[in-house]
Amino acid sequence: MKGIIILGFEENSEPRIDIQFPSNICEFLGVTPKTLKGLVELHMKKKMEPNYIELTLKDEVSVASFYSGFSFRHYVGNPNFAVCIFLSQDDVLSNEFEGMMRRIAHELLPKREALNFDDILGQYYEMLKAEELLPYWEEIIEGETSVITANKKKDEMGEKGELIEEQLDSTEGEKSEDLKPDLVKEEADIKAQNIKLQELLDEKKSKIRELTRKYTELVSENTKISEEIQSYKEEISEQYIKLESWSQQMADLNQNNAKLMDDIKILNQKITERDDFLKEKEKQIEALSKKLTGVKEVEDETEKIIQEKEDLKNINLGLNSELEKLEKTNRSHLNEIDKLKNQITVHIDSITSLKLDVKKAKTNISVKEKEKEGSKEQIFDLKKEIKILRRERDHYRKIVKEKNLLE
Repeated sequence: MKGIIILGFEENSEPRIDIQFPSNICEFLGVTPKTLKGLVELHMKKKMEPNYIELTLKDEVSVASFYSGFSFRHYVGNPNFAVCIFLSQDDVLSNEFEGMMRRIAHELLPKREALNFDDILGQYYEMLKAEELLPYWEEIIEGETSVITANKKKDEMGEKGELIEEQLDSTEGEKSEDLKPDLVKEEADIKAQNIKLQELLDEKKSKIRELTRKYTELVSENTKISEEIQSYKEEISEQYIKLESWSQQMADLNQNNAKLMDDIKILNQKITERDDFLKEKEKQIEALSKKLTGVKEVEDETEKIIQEKEDLKNINLGLNSELEKLEKTNRSHLNEIDKLKNQITVHIDSITSLKLDVKKAKTNISVKEKEKEGSKEQIFDLKKEIKILRRERDHYRKIVKEKNLLE
């Protein structure tokens, strides 16, 4: 994946790039609102309801896009927005990818005005790349009007129930005199069975509420663990960056140290050559001193040789001083290399501990996922049992009505 953008729409349905991550992805891919116009037209053709499209734009730029819906009575997250993912050629999308994009629309679009929305969008994008988002398939299909209509229907049903109760009360006295003893017994049995079924139904509902609460807690804990894993990954990335920086500095220091060692070898070689030359001159001086007979020319030559010897000694002292400076520099570089090695060892240890924490967190997630699946199965079984109990209750109610078994 290359990046994510959120599209908004003007009053004339013209698209605008509302937010993008990374911040220059559209400029990098050469994508403009005009480029996305064909994608928007496909979204709008699908009855303006929430819909998902995969499309190839110009220059082989592929995009997966989810439109949140136009109507304020049928939408996901916030109406009239689109979440678009720019895909790479090697991306293989799972069957849950649309559900994960719906999750982004459901949780992020209502938070668009948040100051740190760019950071939140980046976090969700990284979770989408790692397929760590849970799919979301629900849609909001009720508005204020539908709620009012539902309330009116409830009031009408209440009035009808009151009328039925009044009719039953009025006929209760007349019917009770004609009941036979066996029908009375059957009515009592049916009422006792209804009470048991009602108690069992209440018990199952209580279990469903408890399992739903546990499921919600597991989902919340799973989200927290995912956030911790993401923070661990970011910390590991920072440690790797620091490690690379220290490694580069260490390589530079080793290179400088190698150059200094080469310079020291050259200076040592020059000093050796100077020493040999001085020894040879001293031998010549000794030989000339033995041959001296007071001849002035020989004295002049001797003075020249002595002067040359003094000059060579001065040069030798200068070379020795420079050699000492280079050796001090070399020692300081070696100390810096030792410090860097110690720091690298500390960073490697911290990376290892962080990897162990990530492994433990992933193990916890797998355990929580298993518990969540078990809770889902228990809820499904309880719903089946409740459905059967409701059918039995309706059956007994039908028998009561058919046989006029009323108090």
